Amino acid sequence: MSETVLQGMVMAMVVTCLLYIREKKARYAGWFVGFLSLALLIKPVFYPLALVVAGAGLLVAGWGRRFALAVIGLVPVLVVGVYMGWNEHRTGYFHFSSITDINLLHYNAAGVVRQTAGAVAEDAWVANVLQEANATGSFKARQRVIQARATQVIAAHPVVYARQHLQGMTAFFLDPGRFDISEFLGLTPPAGGGLLAQVRAGGALRAVGSLPLALLGWLGVVFAANVGRLWLAWRGFQRLGRAAALWRYGRWVAVGFLLYVAGLTGPLGASRFLVPVWPLLLALALAGLPEQATPEPAAGGANG
Repeated sequence: MSETVLQGMVMAMVVTCLLYIREKKARYAGWFVGFLSLALLIKPVFYPLALVVAGAGLLVAGWGRRFALAVIGLVPVLVVGVYMGWNEHRTGYFHFSSITDINLLHYNAAGVVRQTAGAVAEDAWVANVLQEANATGSFKARQRVIQARATQVIAAHPVVYARQHLQGMTAFFLDPGRFDISEFLGLTPPAGGGLLAQVRAGGALRAVGSLPLALLGWLGVVFAANVGRLWLAWRGFQRLGRAAALWRYGRWVAVGFLLYVAGLTGPLGASRFLVPVWPLLLALALAGLPEQATPEPAAGGANG
């Protein structure tokens, strides 16, 4: 899975970021943007981060008059621009990845239609949009139609979409992985799409009630473990606030990556999308484990 390769890039970015915070040496910033450039080429979820890093580089350079950081921070933006230009050469459309529009249509906007009008209306709406888009005759025009129709739906129901986005972010952290457990146990999952899709269509109780008992039991165990891990991560975040300066900053680096990926994933939230940043959540959870009390030495010393 590309998620595991991306996990390595994320951890490399975290390490080099912490090294820069501690040492304030430009070479660590250079390593960071190098790993970011690789990460965004592995998974498009990281390409918007290039703009954030460019802005941060300009800001830090202005504060400390270290203008090399401004140049270093622009490297990922340059990589994104070159890649988008290459895509324009191949397709006639200046874009980074078509997966963005696919998700916009089939998950973001389609999820809103499902919640407001039902699954049948969702299928019909997606089919109509694709029929209109495919009739345009060019890839660029096709994508423009998809963007316009999907954006219209989301703009018409902002509250519904916001709720859907938050549901996805919650599932990102707590999803017990129904598909994975079904495959592991050799169970056939019920029809109707993923658990989150069923929740949107008919409510949580109806979705959960349709699951086989064996699968439901395993999902309950994993879900409880995920809730416990998230609670420990919160405790760890608080505890690191009283640690050395590097770890006080480091906890924000970890939370920043977690919330960035969760926010960009949005309505697609599921356990597999957590894989690239899972070690960061685990590290925070480990920091939140109860501290063991140091046993008092016996009276009279070792010899009594």
